[in-house]
Amino acid sequence: MNNSLINTLLIAGFTILVVAAGHYLTEVWQPARVQEIEDKITLARLEQAQVADLLMQQSASKELAEATLRKWKARYKFIPKTLQTADMVLYLESLTSSGFERFDVDLAGVASRKDFSYYTFSVNATAFFSSFYKFVWHVENNREFYRIRDLSISYEPVYKQNRETELPMRLDMVKAKFQLDAYFGGSDVISAPEEDLMPVPLSFLEARDPVHNSFYPVIRTDLPPNDEGLVDVESWDLVSIVGDRAVFESGEKRRTLSEGDRVYLGTIDRVDPMHAFVRVTLNKGGKVGTTEIPLEVGERYRQAVGEEIRIRPID
Repeated sequence: MNNSLINTLLIAGFTILVVAAGHYLTEVWQPARVQEIEDKITLARLEQAQVADLLMQQSASKELAEATLRKWKARYKFIPKTLQTADMVLYLESLTSSGFERFDVDLAGVASRKDFSYYTFSVNATAFFSSFYKFVWHVENNREFYRIRDLSISYEPVYKQNRETELPMRLDMVKAKFQLDAYFGGSDVISAPEEDLMPVPLSFLEARDPVHNSFYPVIRTDLPPNDEGLVDVESWDLVSIVGDRAVFESGEKRRTLSEGDRVYLGTIDRVDPMHAFVRVTLNKGGKVGTTEIPLEVGERYRQAVGEEIRIRPID
């Protein structure tokens, strides 16, 4: 075999190898490599998106944790580990020592839950509306956890005797009936020492005093008794006016009044000696009006002044 044939065969074989290698690289190895790289890029993008989502979740969880922590630090209620019924009764009595005509407390039961326990008391009370309002305000805003529920309240007149005058009197009160829950024995998650609680500004709470008494009758037909023994200008006689003083009489009783003095259901507005009358403003169960009481100038007046009147001539 001559040299030229051998060279031709070698070149042909090398060409076949090169073509085969190029075909393998371009048609087999490179597509597989490209696909592998694309798969890695897709996986990297997915991992990047997952990381971004985790970062967003972390930020949201951090904000939620901070908000929860702020609420926890800002709490002003706590549930004590123990609570004796005797201590609670003493606490309620301290809130009802004045302004209450009646305050009856009965233990209805005690209940236990997973995270806390509580006493339930049935309460019946009669008090001035302002006093009962302050009682509810203190119970609801006390640091220890109490709850008032099933509250019913209505107007209740109370008739007693005035200790000073010993005359019958009427007190305009309200009658209340409700259930009072007192919580104790809380778990560590919801209980904390009272000294750890943050102070709460009073401006954040409801008003301590009631704005209006919705249970006081605006107009009423039954007038309150005259328990202070004041002058009743509609039944007493005006028998004399001396300067700025007016003299009223009823039987053997006689009273001297001036402008601004109180009378039954009202006050003296004016004493007029020139026109011989007294002007009075009266509030009759919500209906306010003025009336003028004329001076008695007939037989009653002469008897009141005195029968032994002597006219002495001027020297």
